[in-house]
Amino acid sequence: MGPIVTPSSPVLPEYADRVADSLRRSIRHADSEYVVPFSVPTVMATVSKPEELEWSDCLVWVAPRFEPDGMSLSVATSVEDVTKHYQWVGSNGKRERYDMNARLATDWWVIWDTAWTGVSPFTGKRVESQAFSLHFTDGRGINAEMTSIKLRAPEGQTHAQRNELLETYFVASREGDVDRLMSLFSPTEYAGSAVRSYFGDDRPSLVHLDSLEKLRQNYEQFYRAVTVEDVVRLNWYVRDWYFFVEAHWHLRLSDGTRGAMTTAEVMLLGSDGRIAGRMGWGKPFMARP
Repeated sequence: MGPIVTPSSPVLPEYADRVADSLRRSIRHADSEYVVPFSVPTVMATVSKPEELEWSDCLVWVAPRFEPDGMSLSVATSVEDVTKHYQWVGSNGKRERYDMNARLATDWWVIWDTAWTGVSPFTGKRVESQAFSLHFTDGRGINAEMTSIKLRAPEGQTHAQRNELLETYFVASREGDVDRLMSLFSPTEYAGSAVRSYFGDDRPSLVHLDSLEKLRQNYEQFYRAVTVEDVVRLNWYVRDWYFFVEAHWHLRLSDGTRGAMTTAEVMLLGSDGRIAGRMGWGKPFMARP
């Protein structure tokens, strides 16, 4: 065994330790949803309390709702509303098992990609399907979750075309080309977006953009406030029905202030091969000298 190194002064935990802690909290939450019988208090014990949050403004739970006239997003940002969400899950669904396709973790988010079996709370029908859950781990538990059962994947869209769509999105984001960004969203299957609000007056700092008009307004507000000097995709994962991307943004505000922020979100794909919605959260903008 090699020499044991002991720091001579207090240091922050190593990154791997922080990732392991983030993952433990995510696993604890995921396991709580499979306790039989389903227990809302057991699940809520794995959810961070608002007063514990360090870099988030609120709790953020986002999930699709499937209605006869299409899909929309259900959003919860308070303890009371997250509790109601799990009461709905417990009344309408039944989780039997999941099998991992992939699990990716950092010290602030964990995404689960699974083959999921059970009664879907979204449809009330027993399904064997693909699913994802994106957890954010601010506080002592998780402070946010975005999740969905698989939507209908675009027919005939190749993996190369999906990668091109994602690349086009970030080229347009870097250039501030709102028209090009909007052209990437499905005009018929857009279900809504729920993402962290930056440089706006919305509180809590989550915007629910349930129409393409509101989505455009959100992009226009963002680009009035900032110029994107660079955006780097740190981690990404491309499936046939969604994208996951963690991105680091270098920005210059309209007053000349420079700084950066990091975001992580899922982009759902519609059956027409365009983006049907966005779900995500992010670290606060931090000014730099």
